[in-house]
Amino acid sequence: MTQPSEILSSQLRILAGRAVEEAPQVGFVEKRDQMGRLVRLSILAESAAAGADEFVDQFVRRLGELFEPGERSLTGAMKLAVETAHEELRAWNRQHLPDEHAMYGVSFLIQRADQPAILGQAGPSVGLLAGDAGLAGLRPTALYAHPRREDDLVSHPVGSSDQLHVEFASAPQASNGWALLLTSNTAALLDAEGRVSLSRLAVNETLQHLYPVMLTLRDATGLVVGLGPGSAPTQSAPEPQAEATETDVDDSEDFDDLDPEDGESSFEPDARSDRRQDAPDPTIQQSAEIPGQTPEDSPLAANARGGHWEVAFDPPPAGELEVAGWPVNPFAVAHVAEVQTMSPPVAAAAPPLTRPIMELGRAIPSLLENRRDPVVDPPDIRPRDPGQRGGAARRVGLVLAGMVVILVGVAAVLLGPSLLQSDDDQVSARIERARNGLAASQLAATTDAATLALEDALGDVESALEINPLAADALQLREEIEAVLAELHLVQSPGLLTPLADLTRYGPALALGTVRFGGGRAFVLDDAGGRVFSVSDDGAITVIFLEGESLGLSGQLRAGKPISLAWQSVPPPGGAANGQSAASASPPAAEDALWILDSHPRLYRWTASGVLLVPIPDLVRLGSVDAVAATAGSIYLLDQAGGAVWRFAVDRAELGPPVRAVGRTDLLNATELVAAVTPSGAVEFLVASSDGRLRRFAGDEELPLALDLERPLLSPASLSLGAQSGLIYIVDRGEGRLLAVGPDGGVVSQIQSAELADLRGAWVDEQSGQIMYALPSSIVVGRLPDGQE
Repeated sequence: MTQPSEILSSQLRILAGRAVEEAPQVGFVEKRDQMGRLVRLSILAESAAAGADEFVDQFVRRLGELFEPGERSLTGAMKLAVETAHEELRAWNRQHLPDEHAMYGVSFLIQRADQPAILGQAGPSVGLLAGDAGLAGLRPTALYAHPRREDDLVSHPVGSSDQLHVEFASAPQASNGWALLLTSNTAALLDAEGRVSLSRLAVNETLQHLYPVMLTLRDATGLVVGLGPGSAPTQSAPEPQAEATETDVDDSEDFDDLDPEDGESSFEPDARSDRRQDAPDPTIQQSAEIPGQTPEDSPLAANARGGHWEVAFDPPPAGELEVAGWPVNPFAVAHVAEVQTMSPPVAAAAPPLTRPIMELGRAIPSLLENRRDPVVDPPDIRPRDPGQRGGAARRVGLVLAGMVVILVGVAAVLLGPSLLQSDDDQVSARIERARNGLAASQLAATTDAATLALEDALGDVESALEINPLAADALQLREEIEAVLAELHLVQSPGLLTPLADLTRYGPALALGTVRFGGGRAFVLDDAGGRVFSVSDDGAITVIFLEGESLGLSGQLRAGKPISLAWQSVPPPGGAANGQSAASASPPAAEDALWILDSHPRLYRWTASGVLLVPIPDLVRLGSVDAVAATAGSIYLLDQAGGAVWRFAVDRAELGPPVRAVGRTDLLNATELVAAVTPSGAVEFLVASSDGRLRRFAGDEELPLALDLERPLLSPASLSLGAQSGLIYIVDRGEGRLLAVGPDGGVVSQIQSAELADLRGAWVDEQSGQIMYALPSSIVVGRLPDGQE
């Protein structure tokens, strides 16, 4: 027997400024994956259209029905479920007035015992992930807020006419962490101060803390789910089945209840029923009186003895759903299909026998019969005229013709529909199969599997072109498939990977990220643990920066969470300070240093002698501080809110006043910044965004950089520049690959393999021909592919 999973969760629904019990926006479901492991899905939805409130409970239930982790990966199953619901809602909206449109935003949390939880969002939504409590009782938090905004692709509602974007984020592996899902109108409550207050609270205290401020919003919903081992779905060993009683429940089926569970807080709404007031009620089908049946054989008597009995539903016909009280809704097609299969046709009982099954006649001889009579009677031979012979021949001919027709039909079924289809139908069928193969290649787990799927798709396209060489769809599809195959042919194996450092002993809250190299050391940012590691050539590991660590002589200053790293090297004697003209040159720094930017924001300079806080001049001029880059003699800060890059001259351990290096432009969603000096002495900047864009700037001018990729970047990170080749190296965390791109955007090579499926960061040292890969909890070293060393 499988016990229901125990996950600590609470929910809060505010309606018209009051806490109410019913929360149709919240749902839960538990299912099995491909290996039989238990998967828990928690859902919070919100209406994004005026007429959508009526169907929000059906939207939540529909997502739970479509989520099938037993057929594909966790993220793939959830993405397919959201996309299917998106198409069903769009079909509904196209047939109804704008006031009746149904659009939603949804946040969901997928939990499985052997891996960190996964947060997913589509449409207007807010999610906050919190890890284990660290120093001073603070938890590292990560906010994923997507209020309704045109420039935020993720915030486009499910069911709208815009393209759907589903975003996933990995939760920290925490023993007492939690995930907070909220409606998008609560995003203003989660500012920096609000997140710090929440980071001190346990999972059962978060919604109690937010309750007073959520009342002011008049309409809001929240769901908090624990991430700890005690809250993860578990599996127990099989137990012997107990004797059945009247209250026994069949535990052989997986728990699949989309109704919200009871929360921990006193103001939490109780579990509700999804059955509508006017829906048809299930009734117990009483069997008719059967001749010869005793009262002990009735279903009720069998149930009293512990036997099994069934409750049958008697739904109305599919065409009378609206009359019976079942509302017409965006998912009516799925409900109608379910109703039509709930009452299977019952075969009519056979009529009673009125005559013997077979007439024995004289099969059993009598003792009184004369045994001397012949046992076999002589046959009655009658002559037949020629007319009767001709009729018999015609009947035989008709039978043979019927047999030929049957054989032709069987051959058509066995040989495929091509015998009965026209040329246009055959071309369309082959093109459709090729499109499905192209889509399957994008979901393949390995490069070899993707290549096989594309080759099969290309074969279908070629067979379609043999029938119609001028088919425009087939010609265009062949070009797309050949382009993707050419890109996959550039994918290379990393070769032999040598472990350099294993950081698993630093705790479960570990997610290595950006890698920088300098001074014979590798510096790795820990996104989850709020740390910066220094790794030497022999694998020795040192923590050089820690979130919450006391800094300064007074001990009152505590470091924030590190978010960006930049290495600054001292230029050779006689060289320019930063590769720029003499008019803009800055005095070089005294020695090589690593610059660390934290979330407060504060800037720190690390050298072999320790960590030094460096104040940022005129910080009020910057809209936000999101990333740091460095050249010899200058520090550059990325201002995402202000749409600019600021330059600060470095004079030993002090920064000069800010000067715009890149003027106002669109830097929304920018997360990575790298600065490089060209041979001409100009400074160029590379900016990577979370939406997959990679851009290049020189001053106020944006330079062309169009990546020649059939599989676009999903989550670019850990940018680096080749010191000798000038190539741009990009880590795509979404695809688990390392790309080498030329200055014009042409792809030189891609490194991808199963060993690097969870690639987080990388650094390429072209001088030594080595590549340093940062995996979630370890660092490995490989070689550059042939032809790039």
